[in-house]
Amino acid sequence: MHCKYLTILILLCLTGCMANRVKTDVSSQVHVFGIEMYSAVDIREIGGVPANEEPCLKGYERSFEKLDITIGYGFNRRIRKITSRNPGTSLFGISPGVSAEEGNRLAQKAGFIQDSPYRYHGHDVSLLLLVDGKGSVFGITVESSDQSDSP
Repeated sequence: MHCKYLTILILLCLTGCMANRVKTDVSSQVHVFGIEMYSAVDIREIGGVPANEEPCLKGYERSFEKLDITIGYGFNRRIRKITSRNPGTSLFGISPGVSAEEGNRLAQKAGFIQDSPYRYHGHDVSLLLLVDGKGSVFGITVESSDQSDSP
């Protein structure tokens, strides 16, 4: 009898943990010109648009201004951050142009936990919605929360 209750308790704990985690396959949730989180692909041009590169505290970033995309690389030369202001892209189902309310709903549906009105965290990543004064999402950033990128 105790074994049966123990099994049920373990299953409930595992179910609870899985329900609060962001889906581990982040790449399948990112639809930004084929860019994949944690990839070691050295992207210098997208669709004929060259990048402008700038150093940052956690590595370097490449900005594709005409596409409204920024890719952040860590010191390990892997993609650690993606920012998009391009309405033709989406991160976790959220596209620039949706309402902040819809962005919040989609972030929570993807398993993120809300830290502040537009900042969320999940398993290994954080999500930030850039919201204008009219309550519309004009940009989205997903960033690795893994600290192994540091020098």
